Amino acid sequence: MVEMNPLIQDSRGEIMALDAKVTMDDNATFRHPRRADLVDVEDSLEAAARAKDLNYVKLAGQVGIIGNGAGLVMSTLDVMALVGERHGGVRPANFLDIGGGASADVMANGLRIVLSDPDVRSVFVNVFGGITACDAVANGIVTAVRSVGRVDKPSEDPLAGSSINIVVRLDGNNGAEGRRILAEAALPTVRLVDTMDEAADRAAELAEDLLAGSSICTEV
Repeated sequence: MVEMNPLIQDSRGEIMALDAKVTMDDNATFRHPRRADLVDVEDSLEAAARAKDLNYVKLAGQVGIIGNGAGLVMSTLDVMALVGERHGGVRPANFLDIGGGASADVMANGLRIVLSDPDVRSVFVNVFGGITACDAVANGIVTAVRSVGRVDKPSEDPLAGSSINIVVRLDGNNGAEGRRILAEAALPTVRLVDTMDEAADRAAELAEDLLAGSSICTEV
């Protein structure tokens, strides 16, 4: 896919593209050996996510966002940006769509990517189960949290060693089972919240508190 934007018409009436972007199907890259020379320098987290077939975009914020479906994730970003104004101006740290039918492994990989971002101070997992089953998402969260444990910040960061809280809203397909799995796992950094708005507010509050120097560890 080729996008040329913006297009302008100069004083002589000639049309020219001031910028352009090209997106290529990875399955076709072998036909274009020069493509590697033209690729922009990629963010390390975005590269790691792409290697795991995750749709991830790094943003300049403090609340990690994970959801299923681009529409839901975009809505979550909007809600977080709005709610964040009440909590010190915290913003979404990323766009991460785990897609439809995501397995526990996909969820775990996504959470590991988000928790690897040194700017993240809380994570909001917002899943409405359709093809994606909420119990698979819950199992992925349990797997990732138990393997990642405490997320160490750089030593010069005063928040080094602080635990990152994960706020989870699960609804839809196997939602009750997913919530049961998380409740029984009793992970100290995971909080279950019923609604999207409440979950966004809680995630923003936790990020604000951690940025202010508080070390918050809550129970499910």
